[in-house]
Amino acid sequence: MKKVAIIGILLAFLLNILGFNFVFRYNQHCLHSEMTTHIKSGSYQDAMVILKILHPESNRNFRRVEKSEFTWFGKLYDVVVERKSGDTTFFYCLHDKKEETLLANFSLFLIRSGHGATTHQDKPIRALLHNLITQALIHNTPIQIPEQVTTFHFPVINAPIFPIYLVHLAPPPKSA
Repeated sequence: MKKVAIIGILLAFLLNILGFNFVFRYNQHCLHSEMTTHIKSGSYQDAMVILKILHPESNRNFRRVEKSEFTWFGKLYDVVVERKSGDTTFFYCLHDKKEETLLANFSLFLIRSGHGATTHQDKPIRALLHNLITQALIHNTPIQIPEQVTTFHFPVINAPIFPIYLVHLAPPPKSA
């Protein structure tokens, strides 16, 4: 029984230390699957971006993340079609804002948890909470703000206020 408890506590510590990585990888996999489905369905025509890059392999603003993914000036793109014409490469791609947000939140988590430039005692707890709120719940539907706004107008009331300590109702008692 003691061995089971020790193994359970060890697993809890490992989950606390490495759990954020599993959550991040799972969310990244879900976003990759979502983008692949979006590309295969052909419903991306309105969001298509065409980038014309001269010598992308030697350009310092271009970085290939995967075969079908790259970053250009810090923005993440998923490649739909890639055509090479001489020194220029045409990328027909989609701006992947969701995965970009996920990666930014993950790097912020790493900075807050002490893997970045500054470290403090309370940062891992804040980073874990931030990770759970922003990354683990990334697939939630955003709150819709109603277009019609209701305005309330309250009446103005003018009433005099008399402080009780200034009102002299009776003279002070005389001492004997």
